[in-house]
Amino acid sequence: MNKVEFYFDFISPYSYLAAMQIPIFSEKHQVCFEWIPVNLPKLLNQSGNTSPAMIKNKAIYSLKDLKRWADYLELPFKMIRPGSFDSRPALRIAAALEGETRSRLCLALFEAIWSGDIDPRKEDWLLQVLTLKKLPKTWINLCHDVLNENSEKALKAGAFGVPTFILHRGDCEGQTRRAEMFFGVDHIDFLARACK
Repeated sequence: MNKVEFYFDFISPYSYLAAMQIPIFSEKHQVCFEWIPVNLPKLLNQSGNTSPAMIKNKAIYSLKDLKRWADYLELPFKMIRPGSFDSRPALRIAAALEGETRSRLCLALFEAIWSGDIDPRKEDWLLQVLTLKKLPKTWINLCHDVLNENSEKALKAGAFGVPTFILHRGDCEGQTRRAEMFFGVDHIDFLARACK
């Protein structure tokens, strides 16, 4: 079975658009996804990249592009001003969970944040998400701070932003072939082709 490392940050609306496609993609293409939370500002800085919000024309275009993608994917979308909330507490909780539990939390967080169900600028936004999505409230106390290590791992894999997908193909003998990177929600079709 092929495996895909999915590098993301909850502050990234493009990560939201990608994340919401993963359950169907995984089933359709028989791919196992490993959700890996990263600190996007740190990854951008270390890779020499710049946030689209820092470039006026790119920021204006990105807002239109995000709305276009949300309409195309039939997903609810409410833009949040870049840099207006801190995703690290949520990323640390996600890092403390594993497998299906991690992906379930991440999907709930992405959906609640970017659909407008909750306001991540409020102090108790994480508790609001857990309550809204009927997830264990005890998760609020979880913390596994591997964001720096995950960001380094992403950088070494060639990442310069999120969403980033790293495909690891397995052959019949269980040997892993060279990994292949795909960046952005607009490259999920290329990832699908590579999985075949």
